Amino acid sequence: MRALLASVVVVLLWVTGAQAGIREALDAYQRGDFGGAVTACRGAAEQGDASCENLMGALFSEGRGVPKNDAEAASWFRKAADQGHGHACFNLGRAYLFGDGVKQSNEEAAKWYRKAAELHVPEGELGLGALMISVERNYREGLKWIRKAARQGLPTAEGMLGLAYEGGVGVKENPRTAAKWYLLGANHGDPISQTKLAGLYEDGRGLERDPAEAYFWYVVASRNPATPQKEHKVADDGAKRLSAKLTHEQLANADDAVRKFTSGNASAIRLPPEHGPKAPSANGPRLYATGSGFYVTTTGHVLTNNHVVADCGEVRITESEHSTPAKVLATDADLDLALVQLPHAVPTAVVFRESAPRLGENVVVMGFPLSGLLTSDAVVTTGIVSALAGMRDDKHRLQISAPVQPGNSGGPLLDPAGHLVGVVVAKLDGLRMASLTGAIPENVNFAIKGEEARSFLRAHGVGVVTAPSGKDLTTDVIAEQGLRYTVRLECWK
Repeated sequence: MRALLASVVVVLLWVTGAQAGIREALDAYQRGDFGGAVTACRGAAEQGDASCENLMGALFSEGRGVPKNDAEAASWFRKAADQGHGHACFNLGRAYLFGDGVKQSNEEAAKWYRKAAELHVPEGELGLGALMISVERNYREGLKWIRKAARQGLPTAEGMLGLAYEGGVGVKENPRTAAKWYLLGANHGDPISQTKLAGLYEDGRGLERDPAEAYFWYVVASRNPATPQKEHKVADDGAKRLSAKLTHEQLANADDAVRKFTSGNASAIRLPPEHGPKAPSANGPRLYATGSGFYVTTTGHVLTNNHVVADCGEVRITESEHSTPAKVLATDADLDLALVQLPHAVPTAVVFRESAPRLGENVVVMGFPLSGLLTSDAVVTTGIVSALAGMRDDKHRLQISAPVQPGNSGGPLLDPAGHLVGVVVAKLDGLRMASLTGAIPENVNFAIKGEEARSFLRAHGVGVVTAPSGKDLTTDVIAEQGLRYTVRLECWK
């Protein structure tokens, strides 16, 4: 169980305040300039800034920018954790679990993991659940916490749920449910999920037998730098075994898909191929990816991301039980926006907020993430505006802490009054950041600013309804309203 837990520390790559020190330090950290991160954050950490204390702990833990010193790392983590910094609570719990700079103690690890979990840090939820299973043998309670982490999109947690359902550990054995969790974990970069999913495709357990899909995931796992040596051999052997069973065309298509997937050029999650009577013909279109969008006028205009509709042979919008073909009217690849038109009017549309969102303001994300896997319904998550610019100080975007999954792209970002303040566009690639920095970024997600979306629509002759920031609504009321104008988009190729 311990081997499945991340051996890297978690660095908070978003902050709720505007402190220059931590922002400079995190920018440097993301660039791999660890000496610059130390310079920018040490002073603030010594003055009690919890985010900088956690970052200093991470730097000492990994020996980046400073000599590696586990005891010093644990000291910094404790200072931040004592202030209620959730990620520092996790990091301190991890130090106790592995005996890094402190005396090994499962009890202390569980204590700090629980504090992190109660602050909704998914790594803390996973750590607590794993300890409950491995130490207390409390599978029911342990899986409850692991499921919470998986629902936030933590790849290792998704893979662990897959293992539980495949093996009937703590739950009733269910290969189909195992396949769903493996598919989520595999798309999020978890190497165990990738090899396990490949095995299910190869054996036809929980999924239709599909040698080409099995080959695809074996190759992805073999190229994943996070794949453990044992799993790497499984992946290599599987790819070699299946390559002999596939046609030249099947191999070429799979290898091309692998290149796109591993380079980050895939627009959304890789869905299971269609099989049976509803499957497309050999020469017909296939559902390639899904995304989200929302009505901006009652005449059927829908706003989404450009990458959701780019290169699609056909775009369809799901309305109730029906899938309606839609026309792409305009795109902006730089902003990553697209305007789509339905052939009929719709009953309602989103209201844009007149003013810009504020740093630290609460926000709500709506969309159809991982459609058909977690649920076919819209999913609502909440968070805050954690920065007023995106990566590399991109002023067209906001940084948000609300959990975002593949398929959320193009969905609305709403303020506490239910008014639109942004268009969800992306999440930071945790696997690539871990490879670069040795730390897992937590809930670093982005949205295109609402004023940018309004300018894009105005440039293409589409007017929208606007309103000032209004009275705060409860999340359930915002969700009820959002369901009326948030839609699922399908890209067919």
